Amino acid sequence: MRPFKNSPFGKSKRFLSIWCSVVLIITGCSDRQIFDETGLVTVVGYDHQKDGNIRGTIVMPSINPEAKEKIQLISSVGKTSKGIRDQANLQSDKRVLGGQLRVALYNETLAKQGLGSIVDTLYRDPSISSRLYLCVYEGSTYDLLTYPYKELGNIGIYMYRMIEQNVKGEKIPSTTMHEFFRAYYDHGIDPQLPYIVRKGDEIQIKGVALFRGDRYVGWISPKEAFLIKLIHGKFRIGSYDTAVPAEVFGKHVEHEKDKKKEVQLVFDTISSKSKIKLTKASPAHFEVSVKMNARILELTIPLKVDDPAILSVMERELEKEMEAKLQRVVKKMQAMDVDPVGFGIIYRANRRGMGKMTTNEWRKMFKEATFQFKVKATIIRNGVMD
Repeated sequence: MRPFKNSPFGKSKRFLSIWCSVVLIITGCSDRQIFDETGLVTVVGYDHQKDGNIRGTIVMPSINPEAKEKIQLISSVGKTSKGIRDQANLQSDKRVLGGQLRVALYNETLAKQGLGSIVDTLYRDPSISSRLYLCVYEGSTYDLLTYPYKELGNIGIYMYRMIEQNVKGEKIPSTTMHEFFRAYYDHGIDPQLPYIVRKGDEIQIKGVALFRGDRYVGWISPKEAFLIKLIHGKFRIGSYDTAVPAEVFGKHVEHEKDKKKEVQLVFDTISSKSKIKLTKASPAHFEVSVKMNARILELTIPLKVDDPAILSVMERELEKEMEAKLQRVVKKMQAMDVDPVGFGIIYRANRRGMGKMTTNEWRKMFKEATFQFKVKATIIRNGVMD
């Protein structure tokens, strides 16, 4: 018995099935046609030109199975990133789109002049994700992107993964386009971006580029960036290495030959919390307390790391070194006139009537500010001895 064979409901059901099939076929053909006709940019590099224009170099994956190269490179010149893309379209058989853009690179000369307007153009493009990573490159981004790498494949995807895994590993701060603008527009904190270099066939993150507003002023090492992150807030992972004189361990160093050496200590699985207090307004004085837990991953002379006395020495030496290095990195920030930590935000939050404090007003106060650091280190477990 088939009760729905001749019923209106049965006819509607068959019609709906046929209609869905047609829509799927049409949509599938349409998507394929659009994919074949578009070029999806994964990385773009911008270089300052002597005539005041900007050279943009884009990288797109090649979907032509007959093509010898797996990527397509296009370089064009314009005054804005939008103008550069328009010029790139005139050189491509596919419509150039930024929906898959993962990394934007800016050479040092351009970054020194200010990135606000050129990044703003990307920020206002609804097709581009605000999770796009921004970077500073020490040389010509054109040379970087057109270099014939042997094993990197799509350089845009490679660079995105390189930056992302270092951000997740807390080696460098997260530096998306959204985070750049959040720091840029806030009074009391400055942006920071990865500082990229190339050595032969290898691309690497050399450090972190610091900005005064939207202008690049210099870079710091990954170790210094680690210290800034340590001040800034919670730290959940990562590693840190240091060296201490073997003599600080006294009788615990068994071999006479080891007593004149430096002990290399490598810590990982670091977790920390920081607290910043404004204790004086003029000149500003900040007290920064850092509590950190760490595991010993490696040390270069044999020590009984299960001995509480030895662990106590390690903790004390780590605290002393951290406090000294935190003081030095803040002095360096003051010399460069940049505040990537956000001391200015803390100052405004703790001073009544300073909500409308300008960036220039804070910069004058920041140069005269003093800092006191107190680090409490706890070694929670041990790892490997060399």
